[in-house]
Amino acid sequence: MPRGFGTFDTEGIRWMESRCGCSANGSKAYGHTNSRQMGTEHTTSRSVPLESATRDGLSGLNPIGLDVLTQVFKSVRVGLVPTLLCLLDKKRRDNMANSPILKGEPFSEEKTAQIAEQFFRDGFVYIPGVLTEDEVTALRDKSDELFADPQLMERTNPELADVRYIQMGAHADSTESLPFILRNTIELDPIFRDMLLREPILSLAEAIVGENCKFCGQNVLRNLPGLSIDRWHVDGSVHFPVTEKMPRHDPRLRMPVMWFTVQMALNDIDTIEEGPTQYVRGSHYSGRHPNDQENPEFEGNKPVSILCKAGDIYLQDPQCWHRGAPNLSGKTRYILQSQYAAYWAYWRFSLCNGVPVPKDALENADDRLMSLLGRPRVSDLN
Repeated sequence: MPRGFGTFDTEGIRWMESRCGCSANGSKAYGHTNSRQMGTEHTTSRSVPLESATRDGLSGLNPIGLDVLTQVFKSVRVGLVPTLLCLLDKKRRDNMANSPILKGEPFSEEKTAQIAEQFFRDGFVYIPGVLTEDEVTALRDKSDELFADPQLMERTNPELADVRYIQMGAHADSTESLPFILRNTIELDPIFRDMLLREPILSLAEAIVGENCKFCGQNVLRNLPGLSIDRWHVDGSVHFPVTEKMPRHDPRLRMPVMWFTVQMALNDIDTIEEGPTQYVRGSHYSGRHPNDQENPEFEGNKPVSILCKAGDIYLQDPQCWHRGAPNLSGKTRYILQSQYAAYWAYWRFSLCNGVPVPKDALENADDRLMSLLGRPRVSDLN
């Protein structure tokens, strides 16, 4: 790119045309080729840094890239704007083409509605054959690579909900501490960010928690033999508790869903010994925690095991009683989990508590105030 952003010389225009195949007036410029890979842009004064552009276009640029583009759009003549937009679009498309994760296609409106209705009724729904074998292999291999990273094993970030990037778990028999859950995955590799947009998953999320839904968590469970979360539970707390005199929520209601989980199997889970996810159908209407750790039951519904193949997915209401059965086999179970939230919940519980207060102003603040603001001190986290 030219050295200054106030004007663009012929060389700069040709550079942009060669990068995106467009002319300065936005039309196709034939004959230009690009032998360099888009993922490694020069960051000297003669180029625009376009690192990590994603399917969301501008939102994937780093702050430097956004700052440069702001200067560009303020200073260039209008004729160059289509060229810049074309450049960004090509970067986005190249990233998509290079990703092992497919874009996918939404289900039909009718099928999407049927799946959502079953989810609202039962508290979970199983959907076979969503991810390809290549996608599953890429996700599993990347997870193993990150689990094996000794620096990541020690890495923490007290600003995040999940402070540790690799959560340990105790072996059921030996109590040996083993790597169990890979946290904060969207920070670690683009493959996990791409999974958030994978169809038909995203359109199913919108059908359940509404359009403009928001990301609210992602992790990989790697259940080595002897590792599991085998206690029956709801995620977090009971959102809509009933009184002792109430047997359950009225079945005519559709229970509100503030957020939910998509579980994606990254290996075959063929038997109960391999530790499948288990649910009690309809228990999200109970308004209670599970009533029995050995044999929970809700209105005659007993635990159902999700036996599945790699690439199958299942959607889970966090209020539906569930667990991972003990992994008594010699196989490792891999589950990728993505969570999506309703926009109103994200707005209320994320944006509304993001009011900036200088750190020095809170240096001597009461511990209770720090906790109330969602900024506990490191000693509290430990």
